[in-house]
Amino acid sequence: MKNLKFVLSFVVLFAVVATMIGCETALQAEELSYVTIDINPSVELIVSPNDKVIEANALNEDAEVLLSELDLIGMDLEVAIDLIIQTSIELGYISVDEDVETFVEVSTISCDEAIRNQIHEKVKEQINLAFQKRGMLGRSQEKTFDQAFIDEAASYGVTPEFLFLAYKVVELDDTYTIEQAVALTDEEVFEIVKYAREQKQGLVVEVRNQFFEDRQELFDTYLPQIQSIEAQIIDIQAQIDALEEGADASTLQATLDDLNVQLLALKDTFHGEVALLRESFQAQRSAYQEQFKQEKQQRKEQHQELVNQFNEEKAERINRMQDRIDQFQGKSDNNNGSSNGKS
Repeated sequence: MKNLKFVLSFVVLFAVVATMIGCETALQAEELSYVTIDINPSVELIVSPNDKVIEANALNEDAEVLLSELDLIGMDLEVAIDLIIQTSIELGYISVDEDVETFVEVSTISCDEAIRNQIHEKVKEQINLAFQKRGMLGRSQEKTFDQAFIDEAASYGVTPEFLFLAYKVVELDDTYTIEQAVALTDEEVFEIVKYAREQKQGLVVEVRNQFFEDRQELFDTYLPQIQSIEAQIIDIQAQIDALEEGADASTLQATLDDLNVQLLALKDTFHGEVALLRESFQAQRSAYQEQFKQEKQQRKEQHQELVNQFNEEKAERINRMQDRIDQFQGKSDNNNGSSNGKS
């Protein structure tokens, strides 16, 4: 299976390269920033160096609801962040109670440290601004990791932020173990995450994970059989090639033909089952998307009266709360300045 994983990994990377080369406007991985915004919901944004959102994905079920029918792709980063905050308020993920303090955790990784710092600070500033202009006690802060996760990152020689992204590689591409993922370069990680997200965008986390497990089971069932027949074909063909000129090769040729028929049938069965599995999960994805759409509407209706009152009192609340907000957002951030990428 080690050789198989290498081959599949190569195929994935080749597909990424081909996709990026084939598109004249494609961005290189080293130009991108990977941003996570945790309210809860938890959202990931892949951002271009000119502050455009090129991917927006849900990291949990609440984010699936939040992003339902919300198209952030192509938006300016500041507009997308404001819309995430506003929608979170409308859906009740952020309380409109003026005495409730809201903390939004931010993590940013980029292959280019200058771009990373620029995007990271802009995200934090825009989150703070979103709360300021609504008169709310909300602020951005660095994403925190528990000690066990920090220790695990140290054991691999990477930062917690990079380990978090490496786990995304493992989640999105089942040909990788975490040991292989942390050994990748920043560029390789970004390419894999971006390509995999493009292929599976909108697929609820639980469904996606089950899809990976079922697909791997098919791989484990069929690929050893395919490899065994291919090895037999190579062996028979070598025997035929080794025969002296004029020797009877009919028996070997008949065996070879039979093996080729078996191989073709097995591959057809394998690809057919993978296709059926993919179709099944596409259907599930559509059902979940409809469920998220309905849940979003229900949450909007549930919180609409409070939000309407909140909006009506906006101007007065901003004046009343300004000093409290300034003081709240001016609190020291013990995690400020933490580095990203490999240590």
